[in-house]
Amino acid sequence: MLKLVAQTALLIGMSCIAFSVLGKDLMRLATHEAYPYHYIENDRVKGTVVRQIKCAFNRLETPYRAEFSDWVDVELRLRTGKLDAIFAVAESEARSEFGEVSVPVAAKHLYWYFAGNKIDIKTTNPLYQRYKVAAEFGSDEWLALKRAEYNVKMKPRSATALVKLLISHEVDAILLDEHEFEHEISLLRLQDTAFSRTEYGTIDLGVLFSKAFLNDKPTFLDAFNTAVSNCIVPNNGKQ
Repeated sequence: MLKLVAQTALLIGMSCIAFSVLGKDLMRLATHEAYPYHYIENDRVKGTVVRQIKCAFNRLETPYRAEFSDWVDVELRLRTGKLDAIFAVAESEARSEFGEVSVPVAAKHLYWYFAGNKIDIKTTNPLYQRYKVAAEFGSDEWLALKRAEYNVKMKPRSATALVKLLISHEVDAILLDEHEFEHEISLLRLQDTAFSRTEYGTIDLGVLFSKAFLNDKPTFLDAFNTAVSNCIVPNNGKQ
């Protein structure tokens, strides 16, 4: 049985967790901090999706290296062949041009959050574009808002920066996963602050493998889907 050797290290501008097996090339993966799915705590890489991916690659005896950076950077590097896969992202027509998404490994439950009273911010409101809204730059939520032609000007690159835009009233509403919002509010010690929210919807997230990687390993995606489907962990907002 091949033995996996795990190593966690902090790099300049990003963090990584690497798994190596003697004689095998490392798969190049990348992600972004998004609690409770994939995040860093006390210099340790944690998260429900991280646990699923570790389990799946253990089953496949496939070594990999997963780096943390921002969403824009990781997707650009996948497009340009510098990565084999990124996680966890939603399937889209644009992404299908350069990659293929695995079976879901998580589901985000998204809400509009307001610092005061609720606002009718749905696209059915003829005046919805008058309101300034924000989501984490480059995330699935941000891309969805841009496609719907919302008034999106700010480009926060972390959930913390996004929540700070809301509490400083620089935007009227933010779109964020409920677990991420609760986590950020706890970190900022704003549990006693009154917020309101409106449900937006749920999106499924998977691992996006590049077409170049899958062309080289045409049976890998099916094998990964089978392995990760047997590695489901509870999505309850905890490690």
